[in-house]
Amino acid sequence: MKKIVWYAGGVTALCLVFCLCYYTSYKNALKEFNRKAREQENSLYSELMRVSEENKSLLNRLAQRETEKQAETDITEPTPGTVAVGIVPQNTVLPTVSYVEETYDLVTRQLGSEVKTAPGFLIGMTKEELTSYLENYMENLSLAEYEAGLLTYEVISFSENRVVLRKTYDATRVPYKYYVNISDGMVTVYYSDLESVFEYTHIPAVDLSEEDRISLIEGIYVKDREELYSILEGFSS
Repeated sequence: MKKIVWYAGGVTALCLVFCLCYYTSYKNALKEFNRKAREQENSLYSELMRVSEENKSLLNRLAQRETEKQAETDITEPTPGTVAVGIVPQNTVLPTVSYVEETYDLVTRQLGSEVKTAPGFLIGMTKEELTSYLENYMENLSLAEYEAGLLTYEVISFSENRVVLRKTYDATRVPYKYYVNISDGMVTVYYSDLESVFEYTHIPAVDLSEEDRISLIEGIYVKDREELYSILEGFSS
């Protein structure tokens, strides 16, 4: 009987010891878990704070960059009626401009000057735009200007209130004024541009000598009207 009591008491004691050990282990594990949880929470909080500071710094830099861009825009694109700091405004020709056109003849060495009503294209132009216009004018000379021997067309003086342009001529540099050729079987006289017709002579090329036909096929360059009519008379005789 005593053995049974001792046995039961020993088992009970072991159970109590086991329960105590388990409880102690559980408390330690729970304590360790809570500690690690707090560390992770603190670490996560620190990381969030770091990211937040970086984002705040990035937003500040972006805001500063936008402010700088806006400032540059305000400088390069001034509002109507204002002049941006650091930019020199270009003068443009006013409707009340005094327009002077000069002509200089290289042969006679004479300079002429005439005050005229400003042409419409001139109003509102800058000096650069006017220079470009004159360059285009020289590249596409009219027949009259070509035959007159126009060499240069330039800006002598420019302001919003006064513009002086000069045309320089040298008629001796025009090698010929007329060009005689065959068109549709007839002798035809062109101006020096080789395109504008001066006269349809109605002289059939077939009635001319072989030598004259060969000359016409190659094209005859004529210096002036006196020489032209001399050549046409020769074809008619």
